[in-house]
Amino acid sequence: MRTMTKPIEAAVPVSPAPIADNKPVSAAYRTYVLVALAVVGFMCSVDKVVISMFMEPIKKEFLLSDTQLGLMTGLAFSLLGGLVSIPLARMADRGNRKWIIFRSFAVWTLMTGVSGMATSFMFLLAARIGVGVGEAGCVPATHSMLGDYYPRELRGRAYAAHFSGVYLGMLGGMLGGGILVQTVGWRLGFIWLGVAGMVMALIFHFTVREPLRVDQPPPSLNGDKASIWAQLGDLRCFFMLVFAFAFVGLAGAVAAWLPSYFERAFKMTPMAIGLGLGLGIGLASGIGALVGGQLTVRYAKGSRTWGARYSAFVSWGVLIPFIGSFYVQEPMIAMGLLFVTFLIAGTLAGPVFGTVQDLVAPQARATAVAIIGVVGVVIGQGMGPLLVGLLSDLLNTGSDVGGLRLSMTCVAMINLFTGLFFWTLSRRIGKVYGDAPQP
Repeated sequence: MRTMTKPIEAAVPVSPAPIADNKPVSAAYRTYVLVALAVVGFMCSVDKVVISMFMEPIKKEFLLSDTQLGLMTGLAFSLLGGLVSIPLARMADRGNRKWIIFRSFAVWTLMTGVSGMATSFMFLLAARIGVGVGEAGCVPATHSMLGDYYPRELRGRAYAAHFSGVYLGMLGGMLGGGILVQTVGWRLGFIWLGVAGMVMALIFHFTVREPLRVDQPPPSLNGDKASIWAQLGDLRCFFMLVFAFAFVGLAGAVAAWLPSYFERAFKMTPMAIGLGLGLGIGLASGIGALVGGQLTVRYAKGSRTWGARYSAFVSWGVLIPFIGSFYVQEPMIAMGLLFVTFLIAGTLAGPVFGTVQDLVAPQARATAVAIIGVVGVVIGQGMGPLLVGLLSDLLNTGSDVGGLRLSMTCVAMINLFTGLFFWTLSRRIGKVYGDAPQP
């Protein structure tokens, strides 16, 4: 395999996307677009996470095992969505990203509402697959749009702000889900979220413009189009990043089971669990994302390798408070340890996705994010909850709590390998690209 030392310069650009708006973009409007995309990410996260607050009543109504719950919240939800994300990302690299985001938003909110009408496990499973397919087009197109609205030196901060919206969606999904399941039940909860999401999708459609693509020469300079693999730059670097991110998702998938764990271990009410985990995971991750964005702007400006090195230390550092939260006897202490864990882990968003932008050609941004996402979704969000549920059934010690605690511990330990992937990636980036970014 031939190593490409200057992938962005070597890649041949494609023509700008059609129907882009060529009006001048003010700083205020650019900020509005960032907020709008953060709200889309917020709703994406809410509709993805809220089912974790509904798991116990769904389990009781349909008489499900932990393995079936893991299948519904993990692999079935993620697999098909991950597979369709790559063709949707290629469309985003060549077409109108605003339309892709709007249609994806509309589809997944519709299927969220349909989830509340399920009459069987298979019906609910099919509806959740629909949510996953709808969400598949959102993230790649969002990252591509932000790459064109913001220059390199501000992209880390922009991605971090977007991810803060995603993480706050975890707060909204857990806290709102706890309130909904305790007041109106899981069925009406899904339906209300579907209606709210559809209204927000229409607001996004009528207020956000498709930006012109930047960092590309005029179409008259285009030669034969480079393959997508050439546009991804050094493939060893790229796939190290892909699998590092996948392992982040695999270890982090334990979070999908935390509401069930707290209900089984401490007999807490859904509202109390939603408030505690919403603050301990969602709010903490949102704050961490903003801090990570500021760190990226400050330290990654003069270094290509900083993001990967930083991510390695974070992956190793969060293990102690994360696993410790499974074994303390007081729920408030456990919630506090989770807050520390996700405050630190949340800082990864800016460094990781800032590194993606450094490694790939501008016209392959959405596709690169989709490839990272599909592997992360299938291995992390897909296999993670299923693996926790399967191990929980296999390691059952006579109580639901013991087996679940052991299974969460085993899956969380995967972060040891996550850090190793990031550290190896930093060394490879330094060897292939050099530490200093291109001017």
